Amino acid sequence: KTFFWGFFLIGLSYVIPLIYTPFEVSGIMVSMMGFIYFAVYLFYSNTIKGNIDYLFKILLIVNLLLTAQVGLYLYRGYLLNPQLDVYHRIYAGWGRNLGWANINDMCFYIALTFPSYLYFIFKKPQTYLLWFLMLLPTAVVILSKSRGGIIGYAVVLLGVMLFFFFRGNKKHLFHGLIFLAISAFIAYQVREVFYIWWDFFMETFSDNLNEFSSGRIDIYTFGLDIFKQYPLFGGGWMSINLYPNGNLFGNRIFMYHSTFIQALAAMGLFGLIALLIHYFQIAKYVFKHPTLEKFLFLIGYLASQAHGLIDNVQYAVPYSVLIVIILAVFETSEKQTSFESKNYRYHFIETN
Repeated sequence: KTFFWGFFLIGLSYVIPLIYTPFEVSGIMVSMMGFIYFAVYLFYSNTIKGNIDYLFKILLIVNLLLTAQVGLYLYRGYLLNPQLDVYHRIYAGWGRNLGWANINDMCFYIALTFPSYLYFIFKKPQTYLLWFLMLLPTAVVILSKSRGGIIGYAVVLLGVMLFFFFRGNKKHLFHGLIFLAISAFIAYQVREVFYIWWDFFMETFSDNLNEFSSGRIDIYTFGLDIFKQYPLFGGGWMSINLYPNGNLFGNRIFMYHSTFIQALAAMGLFGLIALLIHYFQIAKYVFKHPTLEKFLFLIGYLASQAHGLIDNVQYAVPYSVLIVIILAVFETSEKQTSFESKNYRYHFIETN
């Protein structure tokens, strides 16, 4: 199996610290998640017959659902703040927790699934509904005021734009330029939204990097201290609860708000190596026999990983499950692509 060793070693890195860290029931449950992901991968990679086209339909629907949920978050804030002007009302929100995820989480899931729009645009570039649907997730991420979300979303937008201009054919580029011109006009008309976002960003800016990062620098420093105590296999998943100032997130999250700090602190050098092997297997799979579909997945994946430099992404449960399923579908699909590359430009393969 293509991704066997990456998932297996990550699962192993989850449980090894249980051997020498204090016993906690919740620690066992969290630590077993790595092998659960591995088991799910083995099950799906051995039992399903993947369909990549159907996968991208699901990813598009997921993106629209996530966008709608954030839109509801914004709408509730709009209703609760009638004293504000219209622009500030849509920025208000009503807290940052949407139940199964907070607003930062929603943004990186939106970024992960965003390239699915481009898949269908490459199939039918003349369908402008697909083009303008992309404005919806873009709008809600901006209006969410998530600074981390903007980082990941900026990466996915840049990746999608570069891929489109360098790998799209003349038909794609023609319709794309029309879309960009109309989008630029709309953005100019609502430019007040961007001014307010910038003012918000400047208000949160501080000479104190730890304060600006919402306490993350202290968490990273503590994580590295845990790594120094347990350099080979880490201090385990519950080590974050030893944070001297208490868990800043009310014991809701057992993570260090950075993929690499999490790997080092909780799973040590072994966990970091396991993660790097997982990354290598994904890169090898994408570039060994590159297709449009693989590149679009990679763009979303890299964008979410960019967000993961400052937040809980790689090891978040919904994210891990999504990646397992996506990779299993890719790996087991008989039809690997619906496009052909001519002179480095992708063309949809028409079928009767």
